[in-house]
Amino acid sequence: MQGPSCGVSWQEIADLCGFPSIRHVNRTIRLTGSRRLSPEFACPGDTERMLEVCTSRSIYPPDEGRASPLLELAMGTFLRELGHDYVTAAGHFGVSRSSLLARDLLDRQQECDWVELWPEDKSLYCTIYIDYHYYLICQTSGSWQQARPEDYFEGFYAGAETCDFWGVGDFTSP
Repeated sequence: MQGPSCGVSWQEIADLCGFPSIRHVNRTIRLTGSRRLSPEFACPGDTERMLEVCTSRSIYPPDEGRASPLLELAMGTFLRELGHDYVTAAGHFGVSRSSLLARDLLDRQQECDWVELWPEDKSLYCTIYIDYHYYLICQTSGSWQQARPEDYFEGFYAGAETCDFWGVGDFTSP
């Protein structure tokens, strides 16, 4: 099994496809999987381009509604830095809760299959919506001072103006 060195970031995908930003990648991958994107916002040509680039380079695009193996590795490292030995893991909408050892996220021989997770002290909450390709990571200020997401994950900080459709139809916001 390969580790983080085999991962490809959204920015690398944007660069390989000639897209100006990761916002375009978000719009593009929404026509994969459930294809839940109104035709007025869709860009099938960009989706086709991204899939061709991924196929030609043996890159597996992200799945909807689940963590990738590389995200699990990053999350395991992030939880370790935060000092959490275990977290509560759950499926969509918080169902099927179980305890997950943080070290298991670092073991590529073990599949963890989680959608939501949070530690007992609720200083961190991570989730992905069923039809989306990216995670929302929320932290208390104390947790954020201990370990910052940008040191472990690719992404951006959401503000009051950020919505679930970032990059879809409007390429002026994050």
